[in-house]
Amino acid sequence: MNKKNVAGIAVALIFVIAIVVSSCNTNDKRYFAGEDTFKMEDLETFKLEGVIMQFNDTIMHPVGIDVKDTLLFLKNRSTEYVYDIYNLNSNEKLNECLTIGQGPDEFIFPLIIQSPDANVRIYDKGKTILKEYVVSDLLDNHYPVSIKTIPLGNHSSDKAVVLSDGNILASINTLPRGGFDLYDSNGIFLDSIGKFPEFTSKNLSDMEKIHSFRNGFTTNMTDRIVTSYLYTDLIEVYDFKGNCIKRMHGPHQIELAMDLRSAGGGYTGAQTIKGKTYKCYSSPVYAGDEVFILYFGELWEDYQERDFKIMVFDWDGNPLRMYELDTHLFTFTVDPEHRIIYGITNSPEYRIIKYNY
Repeated sequence: MNKKNVAGIAVALIFVIAIVVSSCNTNDKRYFAGEDTFKMEDLETFKLEGVIMQFNDTIMHPVGIDVKDTLLFLKNRSTEYVYDIYNLNSNEKLNECLTIGQGPDEFIFPLIIQSPDANVRIYDKGKTILKEYVVSDLLDNHYPVSIKTIPLGNHSSDKAVVLSDGNILASINTLPRGGFDLYDSNGIFLDSIGKFPEFTSKNLSDMEKIHSFRNGFTTNMTDRIVTSYLYTDLIEVYDFKGNCIKRMHGPHQIELAMDLRSAGGGYTGAQTIKGKTYKCYSSPVYAGDEVFILYFGELWEDYQERDFKIMVFDWDGNPLRMYELDTHLFTFTVDPEHRIIYGITNSPEYRIIKYNY
């Protein structure tokens, strides 16, 4: 076989391999429909220095943080009680409460959610139920009893919120679309709104959408929903009728890149692609008239606990400014009344950091 034939065969093999690789992963080079773009240089940047909070009791293994008036709630992992509650005026631990389990007031995967009044609502992703508690009961008892339990049927959601009118908004990430389901105050289904992002050219398959558009959301609880995405630096704003008000792609216009493979038993799994998949936005956080979102913008394999930023948007999706943090936070919450960011770091150990902004 002469060198010319060998070279021709090599080129053909490379072409075939390229087709095979492209057929089993999502690496989108198309534009999102109706997208606006922005860049880092469009944002005014502020550097924030954090303060380590000192408490009268040892911080355990917090994986979630919430503020309600003058109370700080830390959700723990692998501890007897799920929540530790602290007084923010004195940094004194007030109580530890609620447990993991199958009992009537136990949880599988609890999450304190946005709600419009003084009571605390906890959504259990594992049981797809929402429980409402009086704050005084959470402070006085290790095993408080909910005053209301709301089942959301067969709904599968990572997050829910209680709106100003008492209705419940829950995210969905299932076939044949994404978006949100709306329930009344008793958990009766009302409507489905929103959907997965769309492109100007051929869209992704349903399976590709489910694995590629991992997201988080927050709402102003009256007329706006802001969604951010983990694998692309896309921010979307929806109204409560499901209309997309704005799509902001930036600051780096990162393309989707996910590898879809058979996981056996008729299931499809997904994994990141080295050199292509980026970690972009973490879940948006309500901050009064604004939305705060952690931004990473790094290749998945290069992700390190450094160089972390918070992007700030208004409720119409317009980028306002950026905060550069001096400490790695893997989750945070905002007290907009006192203009304080509270976050959790585990580098090099678990600590609670606060920033004035």
